[in-house]
Amino acid sequence: MTTTRVEGSCLPSYRTLSTLALSEPEDHVRELTDWVEHASAVTGGPGAQRGWDTAYKWLRLAQGLRTMTFDMSYDDGGMCSAGLDFDAVWTDMMEEWQQHQVRLGYVRAALEGFVRLLHPDTTGPGLAVAAAEQRLQHHPDTWPVHSHAVADHLRTHAPEGVPGAGTPVAAAVTQAIALHEMAVRGCTVILEPGSDADGKVFPTGHAEVCAVKEASTVLLLGVQLLMVAAVKEDRVAVFDDKYLLDGMWIPDSAGGSRWVDEEMPYGEYLTVLHLQPGEPPEL
Repeated sequence: MTTTRVEGSCLPSYRTLSTLALSEPEDHVRELTDWVEHASAVTGGPGAQRGWDTAYKWLRLAQGLRTMTFDMSYDDGGMCSAGLDFDAVWTDMMEEWQQHQVRLGYVRAALEGFVRLLHPDTTGPGLAVAAAEQRLQHHPDTWPVHSHAVADHLRTHAPEGVPGAGTPVAAAVTQAIALHEMAVRGCTVILEPGSDADGKVFPTGHAEVCAVKEASTVLLLGVQLLMVAAVKEDRVAVFDDKYLLDGMWIPDSAGGSRWVDEEMPYGEYLTVLHLQPGEPPEL
C-alpha cells in the first residue's frame, strides 16, 4: 500500500505531561461514570432519581464505546491501487473521527440530563456550568485540573460564528455543543484523505479530530464542575471512598504533585479523576 502518514497530529501539552497529564476521553468518562455511580441527587423533586439514572446511563453508553467500524471501500469494477489506498486510509480516518463524534453525543446527553435535574430553571448547559464556575471562583482548589487549558485549546478549533462568550469552561461547553449541532444538522464537512505529488495517500483532519475529542473532554469537565458545586451546596450526596489501589499523582498545596495510594473521599476524587495515574515514585 502506497500510503504515508503526514505528521501534524494535534496533541495539547496537558496530555503529554510527565505527571498530572489529562487522561484520554475513554479513561476520563470511565472514572466519571464510576464517581456518578457512587453519588445521588439530594433534590427531592418528582422523578429526581429517574433523571439521575437516565443521565448516568448516557455516561455508561459513552464509557462502553470502544471502537467504530467502517468500510469506506467502493467497488466500481475497475478500481486502481490508488483508489484502494484512498478507501483504506479513509476508513481508518472515519473510525477515529466518528468514535469521538458519537462519544460527544453521549456525553452531551448526560450533561444535559444532569443540568435538567440540578438546574431546572436554567435554559442550557452553558449557563448551568457558568453558575457552577461562579460558585467555585473563591475555591480554586476544587476546580478540575487543566479545565481552563482545555477550554482555551478548544477555542483555537472553534469555527467562526460558533458562540462562546462567558466564563471559560461555560464558553467552551457552549462551543462543544455547537460543534455537535453542526454534525447533527449535516453542516460539518466530511473529512477525506489527501495525497502528495507522488500519489501517496495520507490521512488529514488532525485538527478536526482534536476538536471533537477535546469537545468531549470539555463536556466531561462541565459535568465535574456541576457536581463539585452541587456537592458543596448539598444537592448531591457522595458515598464511600475511592481506593486508589495502584496509586496516582495528584496536585499538592504547593503547586506540585504528590503520590497517593490509599483511600480518598469520592468528593475529593472528583477534581482529579480525569488525570492519568502516572508512574509511581522510585523508592
